[in-house]
Amino acid sequence: MILKSSTSKIKVLCLACLLGVLTACAATDGSVNNPLMRKFQWFSYVEGGDFRNACVPDRYRMIYNAVYTEQVRIYDVTTTTGELRTRIINTTNVKDLENVEKWQKMWDPWRGTIKSTTLSDTDLNDLVDDLERSGAFGPPNVGEELSSKGFYWTIASCHNGQYHFTAVAWPSEKWADLSFVERLFALDSTGLAVNEPRKTKTSRRFGKTQLPGGHAQPEFHLKVGENGLAGVGSLF
Repeated sequence: MILKSSTSKIKVLCLACLLGVLTACAATDGSVNNPLMRKFQWFSYVEGGDFRNACVPDRYRMIYNAVYTEQVRIYDVTTTTGELRTRIINTTNVKDLENVEKWQKMWDPWRGTIKSTTLSDTDLNDLVDDLERSGAFGPPNVGEELSSKGFYWTIASCHNGQYHFTAVAWPSEKWADLSFVERLFALDSTGLAVNEPRKTKTSRRFGKTQLPGGHAQPEFHLKVGENGLAGVGSLF
């Protein structure tokens, strides 16, 4: 029992050291397949930084943040193939790492559930129309504040060769106007329940909080700018 506990602590310690070393590294391809790199590319990925400067072909990325440490739902649509790639990342904390027996599976808790679906032309066109009605291709919702402990949608897109980014936080009047949400959830083939919006507390007003076991809970704050994200707080 002592040996197993020590091994778990060593794994967590080694992971912490590795994270510290890699904070100086930055990947440029925007991929979120590698869970470690996802942490350091996340903000760029949210705003579509991997396709902003090469806005061909049309593509759409919708991300539902339902408290970052509880659930994140990522939807990527590429028009050339009609593929809807869905990734759902649910609660992960240090306890999950302590239960990993093999080093090769160290990153599994962060990989999430991934499903790919080929949309029909009708489904694709209807989804894009819903995005347009939701304001995805109009003026951005500049100044909207997004807390990782809250609930919000971000929409990054290349539409007709132009880059767009906007976001809407809950609760707000614009939340009810996001007509694409119902259609997107209907197309979601993961079968995983949606973490519905509720009132939460953020550190800006109430001080830092912790995960079970005394581990620090990561929190960050974003803001919508004129051409992507305008401000980024600490992820750790």
